[in-house]
Formats: sequence, structure tokens, C-alpha cells
Amino acid sequence: MREADDDAHVQHPAPEPGQQPAAEGAAPAQPAEPTGPTGSEPPTEKWFDESWTKVHPLSPFVRGWLTIVGIPAIIFGYNWELWADIWQAWRSGELTAGLEQNPTPYLIGAGVFMLLVVLVFGGYVLSWWFTRYQVTDEHVMVKSGIFVRQHRQARIDRVQAVDLRQPLLARITRLAELRFEVAEGDGTAATLAFLKKDQAEELRTEIMDRAACRSSASDAETPGSHSAGPSSPVDAEGADGAAPIGADTSGDHAAENADRGVVAPAPAPVRPGVQDRIIAQVPVGRLIGSVLVGAGTIIFLVLLASWGLAIGGIGFAVSFFTGDDASEVWGAFGGVTFLLPLAIAAVFSYYNEFSSGFRFTATMTGAGLRLKYGLLETNTQTVPPGRVQAIQIQQPMLWRPFGWFKVVVTVAGYGLDSRSTLLPVGRREDVMTMAAAMFPDLQIPNPEEMFIEGLTGTGVQRGFTEVPARARIFDPVVRRRRGFFATPAALMIRDGRLSRRLTMVPHERIQSSSLHQGPFARMSRIATLQLHLPSGPFQARIKNQDLQAAKDLFELEAGQAAVARRMTDRNQWMLPEELREFEKMVEQVKEEHNDDARAPLS
Repeated sequence: MREADDDAHVQHPAPEPGQQPAAEGAAPAQPAEPTGPTGSEPPTEKWFDESWTKVHPLSPFVRGWLTIVGIPAIIFGYNWELWADIWQAWRSGELTAGLEQNPTPYLIGAGVFMLLVVLVFGGYVLSWWFTRYQVTDEHVMVKSGIFVRQHRQARIDRVQAVDLRQPLLARITRLAELRFEVAEGDGTAATLAFLKKDQAEELRTEIMDRAACRSSASDAETPGSHSAGPSSPVDAEGADGAAPIGADTSGDHAAENADRGVVAPAPAPVRPGVQDRIIAQVPVGRLIGSVLVGAGTIIFLVLLASWGLAIGGIGFAVSFFTGDDASEVWGAFGGVTFLLPLAIAAVFSYYNEFSSGFRFTATMTGAGLRLKYGLLETNTQTVPPGRVQAIQIQQPMLWRPFGWFKVVVTVAGYGLDSRSTLLPVGRREDVMTMAAAMFPDLQIPNPEEMFIEGLTGTGVQRGFTEVPARARIFDPVVRRRRGFFATPAALMIRDGRLSRRLTMVPHERIQSSSLHQGPFARMSRIATLQLHLPSGPFQARIKNQDLQAAKDLFELEAGQAAVARRMTDRNQWMLPEELREFEKMVEQVKEEHNDDARAPLS
């Protein structure tokens, strides 16, 4: 009976669609035999296939040469006396005699060095072999890793910028590195190092056009839509995960890639009326002057003066109490021990500032603001104006006699990176041109006057606020300079007395805001408004404002930002025909907003 009960509970599989159910009491259907030539389990998906493309074969040498040069440099730096002894032994002939008598130690040393070189370059070669990339209609994907595999991808519609970087050896070999920045994080989403420079520039243009929705689906799917050109053996594998740039996409290969969802990059479509124009350049003389009177010089002079006072005080104290000569004390505590590291740090600081601004050129293109700069290592980056979160104009105190300014920007994905500099040094005309490129319309009748007032003005002229007189104790120096002015398009924040700053934030880029008020601020009826933006080189904060004015601005920004986000979608650029539709939508939303504002009064 127990066995019968068990048989009664046997469940038969449900019939497939279109199949008659098995008769009661019939034997259960046997499981289907595995299909396939061998009847084995289906093969696992390959980590790479023919649609994935390797970077350039010279990439291991471009990446590894610095390590080979750096290791002896480090050894030399920490053991310079040993190398000096070896040089003296070589000049005296002692080293040659020792080599002839017993060459074994020298051969072992040379073998260890060669083994180190082979291991370093071998690691880079393996890294190159296991690094592939692919560009689909939605993502830029990079797979890498020898023992630990990584799969990084960047959504094309979320790409904030595509930067092109050329270190010294890459410039010599005509290679370039691409960096893809996205809005999801503060780090680089994907890096392609290295590609041919022409190929990298064409790929960058293609990705930026796709992010701007300039490339149509028909262009991307049309086989052989661009002319064939010379390509390297690496390119023959299919750049961007499909047919390589400049390769023929017709035939079975294009159809096979289309089945995978991999699209062949189409050339950037011709945009009539959009011409590249240079809006700012930095002369070498101005750059050198800005570096010499910049913050690095101030820090160097302060440290040097502090060192001099400290050594002088110690020397006089020792001389007074012990009767020793003060110059001996100065020689014991000063000289090379302190000045040499300070001089090296100053040289590196000056070089970094000079290199980041050397031959700096800002060009407005159809894809955004293109910045190109660099001395030994050149960088080319494109900053889309519509994806700028905030902009800040700075004027250090020592730059005022020369009328120089610096422009930095917050772009989602850059974080605290040095690439956030939009203009290292420029005159007022350059800054106004740059600001006009980022904010083409402040929607006020006198934008130039308000801009100059924000840069250099004080007090409540032209609508700017200031710290109330009752809160003078909190801001005795910067009270009349610290304030804000809200336009229909952006919020202008003015601050700084010694180092002037003007911050401009579009309303639709404000993620949230918060009011802060400590116990002493409550007594003075003031508050601080913090605007929350993506991570960047500066913060948007309005400190110690009148409490009622801060509350009004808080409520204004809440409504203004919501309306601006409804009217604006700057994740993508707009074509001329889309711009006309956008303007109609703007007027419609403005009318709805005005009707909502008048409703409580009726």
C-alpha cells in the first residue's frame, strides 16, 4: 500500500502547447535527449569573440617604458653614493679588472636586470592581449584582466565627455588614449589605451555625435557608409566591436555584427552652419606671468620666510646661551637639508602649472567646447556646454593688477580632476566669451553689466545681496562682497575679498538645497544656503545671508529648478528643428507656470 500511495502522487509534466495530454495511466514521457552533435551541454559564452577589438600592438611599449626607466632612477636616487663609487671604479680601471677576473657577479646582475625587463614588458604584453573593446549602439565596453577579469562599460547616452590624451612616447608613435566620462560616477568609466591617433579622433567624434543624437539609425546601419582607408592589422579585427573605422562593412561580416547588436560607426554627419571657432588662447608670456605670481609662489615664499625666521631664531638663541658662532648653527640646520626639497617641490609645481596651460586653445565646435593643451603630454578634451553643472570665475589677489581671471567648471564624472580647468588664465573679454558659451542666455536685459558686477562689485548694487550689517562680526572682511543674484536661467553667487569668486549655477542643475543655521546665526537672524551639485573643484554655498532672503531663495530655487528641469533636457544636444519645438515647449510651460502662480490670487 505504501508503494501504491507513492505511485499515486507521481506528477506528469504539463503538455507543451499544441500537444495532447497523456492518457491517464500511461507511462510518463521520457525527458528529451540533448540535441547537438555530441549531446553534451551547450557551450559557455566566450569571453572574447571576433567582434571584440584589441588596442594597438605598441601599447605595451608606450605603457611600460616609464617603468623600465623609473626603476633604475629610483635605485640611483636612493643609492647615489654606490653609483658614484661604481663610476670611480670604472674610470680607474678597477671595474674592468674585476670583470676579467671574476665575471660571474656581473653576469648575474645583468641577468637579473634583463629578467626584470622581460617580466615588466611581458606583463604589459599579456595585459594588451587580454584587453579588448567594443562599441555597440548603446554602450562602449572594455574587457581586461589576466587573472582577475574586468568588464567596464559606459552608456553612450550618459557620456559626459570623451578626452584624448597623448603622453610623450604616444606622441612619437602617433598613438592616443581615449577616456570616457559618464554621469554615474566621479571616476573614468572606460579607457582605451592606445589607438592610432586618427582612429581615436574619429571614434571620439562618433561617440560624441551619438551622445548628442546626431547619428541617425539609418546612418549607423547602412553598410559601407564611409570610405575605405588604410588600417593596421589590429584594425582588421573590427574597431569599436564591429567593422573598423575605414573598413568595408558590406557582406556577411556586417550582417553578422548586426545580429549581435554591434553597429558600425558612421562618420559624423555634416552639420550646416556649425563651424569651429576659437574663443580663447593663452599666450606663453601671460602663462609664465600667471605661474610666477600664482599661489605656488606665495606658498614658496611663505615657507622660505618661515624657514629663515626659524633658523635665525635658533641660531641667535644658541649663540646667546652658549656663545657659539650663529653661522655654524645656521649651516647645521639649514642649507641642502631644507632648501633642496623645497626647490624640487617648487620646480614640479611650476612645471605642472605651465604644462597644463601650454598652448592652451579653447575652440567651440558642434560637439561642445574643445580644450587642447600640454607641453610633453598633450590633452584634448571636449566639454559639452549643456552638461556643465556649474562654473566659477576666480581672480587671485596678485592677478588683479594684470586683469587676469581663471575659469573652472563642474562636470559630472570629472570630480576633483585637474581637467576641470576651463581657462587657466585669461582677460575679462576671454572670460565673458567663455561664460557666454556656457550660459548663452541669462534672460536678463543687461547680462554684461551683471556679469562684471559679480566679478568685481560690492554692496547691493544691481540686485546683489550682502551679509547684513548685524552679522558683521561673522564676515568683517568679505561682508559687502558676499551675496547672490538670481536670474531666470541661473543663480549667480559672489564671494571672496582677497581672492574674488563668481559662481554661476543653472537652476536645472541644482539637485537639492538645504538651509543651515547655528545658534549664533539664529541670534543674528542669518542662515547659510547649500546647493547640492555633483562632486567638483568648488562648492556652491551662500553664507551668512539674511534669514528671510535665504528662505525666499530656498523656496524660489525649489520651484525654479523644477520648472527648469521640465523645460530643459540637456543630457543631449538639440538639432535646429528640435530647437524650434523646444522653444514652443518653453513658452507653453511658462504659461502653465504663470497660471499656477496666479491661481491662489483669484
